[in-house]
Amino acid sequence: MWLAVTAAVLAGGFMTVQSRINGQLSTRLENAPLTAMISFGIGAIILLVYLGFSRHTREGMRLLLTSIRERRTSWVFTLAGACGAAFVFSQSLVVGITGVALFSITFVCGLTLGSYLLDALGIGPAGRKPPTVRRTIGVILAIAAVTVSVLGRLGQADALGLLILPFVFGVLVAWQQVANATMSVVARTPVTPSALNFLVGTGVLAIVAGIYTLSSGGLPATYPTDWWLYLGGLCGVLFVTIAAWAVRHTGALVTSLATTTGQILTAVLADVIFPQSEGDILPIFAGACVMVVALAVTAAGKRTPAASLR
Repeated sequence: MWLAVTAAVLAGGFMTVQSRINGQLSTRLENAPLTAMISFGIGAIILLVYLGFSRHTREGMRLLLTSIRERRTSWVFTLAGACGAAFVFSQSLVVGITGVALFSITFVCGLTLGSYLLDALGIGPAGRKPPTVRRTIGVILAIAAVTVSVLGRLGQADALGLLILPFVFGVLVAWQQVANATMSVVARTPVTPSALNFLVGTGVLAIVAGIYTLSSGGLPATYPTDWWLYLGGLCGVLFVTIAAWAVRHTGALVTSLATTTGQILTAVLADVIFPQSEGDILPIFAGACVMVVALAVTAAGKRTPAASLR
């Protein structure tokens, strides 16, 4: 379990790096949908190349498609890539305005609440994990972390209005992680659902980018030559694959708190080294500390049955 938690923390760091990269690329291109499509498209290319060399992953795709065709696995899970596409689009649209830390920690609230409900309903391969004292305290602490973190930036009314997007997409990503974990059990590898995610997501974003580009006057005349601005797709591949593996071992809530811990700690470091928006960094750092406590409380110790809450 603790190996899965550690891996999920690392995955969260990749998510924050992806947010910063996509935010920068979107600012340079002035086209958020195109930025999201580029990020997802590069991730899809990486996974297709890997799929071509990995017989195990190709076999996983065959097993998954067979299971869906025979209705042993719901086809709805294949839409998980659309949730990831929506999240990446929100990165490109919001991060350049709010800063990566504020974006990331608001995303946490939706991710945590969504994961808590999914575990309670028993959706996912880890089985039903009913509400317990520790899990409930962990969720409360996670929400407290969000509240503490935004205290230093309450004056940014425009930025705060945009934060509804990462909150909603946080809930969707919670379901995406569960869907990917379910498909990875069927495929016997987490790489197969990751490839499916990026193919579906790229298709969705290509449509959105095409409509936006046509209505806004066409493609950008020039593209940035900084190579690191095109690593967002790789970060996304690492996050989706690691998270799909971790959910199988820890459940949705613990995985979400672990990825969030890595996400926020990396976000704080990014905003300290490369500040992108105004505001006091201390509340965000305090929120990160509270999130670490939330993870420790939820993941450690004996689980208390739901009846003890009454």
